[in-house]
Amino acid sequence: MWAYEIGDDEMIAWTMFRGSQQAMGRLLAGDVLGLAASALRQSGHLPAPMRAAIVQQQAQGHALDGEERACHRLLDEAHELASPVNDDGDARSGHGSFCTPAYVEVQRARCWLELRKPQRAVATFEHALPALPSVYRRDRGMALAGLASAYAGQGDPEQAVTTATEALNIARAAGSVRIINVLTSVERSLAAHRRLPTVAAFRLALAEAVAC
Repeated sequence: MWAYEIGDDEMIAWTMFRGSQQAMGRLLAGDVLGLAASALRQSGHLPAPMRAAIVQQQAQGHALDGEERACHRLLDEAHELASPVNDDGDARSGHGSFCTPAYVEVQRARCWLELRKPQRAVATFEHALPALPSVYRRDRGMALAGLASAYAGQGDPEQAVTTATEALNIARAAGSVRIINVLTSVERSLAAHRRLPTVAAFRLALAEAVAC
């Protein structure tokens, strides 16, 4: 409320962006798009990293709605806005400084998952992951969990488990419930392969992490 009172356009926009992220977690496409659009009303006054973060969030809303063309058009726009961003974790560019080109491409991979195209998701995750700043461990863990989901979706349980185990190690170290939630979904998707020793071992490790 204080942001409105003092006319802080950047904080108003960022609050809307955070609300859109929360709506994405609940898979509410209309709320994701509405809140992102509200944030972008300030776009003429926002620095490029903030605009990039908000635009890619809008793209995710379109992915939830199954609107592939609109989704990737916005991701291309976000990538261009993010192209000058070179953040190593010190947030020197302020709000949205995490939104590097690599971050945008990780979101593109997640959008491919939402659009039910796991093969494209795998290729995009594999290309983007090496460029993520190492300091962003939770982002890397989430990306690895998404890649594991994509491997499972294209029928590669062994690769899914290897990648999911790497993500689980990060989740344990970082105490990330979000990563655990994605890995729980991966575990369910591997139910048909539960007799494989690697899958059984992952299910046990995941159960232990959830119980902690």
